[in-house]
Amino acid sequence: MISIKELRTLGASLSAEKFRGQLGPFTLIQRPPSEESSETLAPTHTANRGTIEQGMLTLLFEFENLLVATLPPLGETDSITFGRLPDCDVVLEDKSVSKQHAVLRWNEAERRCTVKDLGSRNGTFLNGTLVVNREATLKDGDILSVGYVQFWFLLTDTLYTRLRSAR
Repeated sequence: MISIKELRTLGASLSAEKFRGQLGPFTLIQRPPSEESSETLAPTHTANRGTIEQGMLTLLFEFENLLVATLPPLGETDSITFGRLPDCDVVLEDKSVSKQHAVLRWNEAERRCTVKDLGSRNGTFLNGTLVVNREATLKDGDILSVGYVQFWFLLTDTLYTRLRSAR
């Protein structure tokens, strides 16, 4: 993971096109993981909806202290799995995350990203709404919650603009 502060330097030295080439079509921005939730294969703990909603609000006000999740390179259509197992694309060491929790699917032709819960214990939330038995489309600026781990979904161009304007 790379911090927003570190990414600001990169954004200042690259054109928008080269910046997008480095990060891909979108970014997932999150708080640094807490040490208390990092028992990777411990039993999943049940998440509390109120805590998820509170985390969503605070995420939006902590921009300078957030981290950008490094994602595997994406093809024209690709998927990214989230969970606690080491073979997931994004390993989340948090007790509220299931071993195989959710999947994001990117479609380059449509410039569209969707999320689907994989039958997790705590569910996957999009802007505080539980995603159940369906794929939900993410929009620029949405908050994705995988258990208590929350991501701010931003298109890379939006992040680039924000990094260059918020000084």
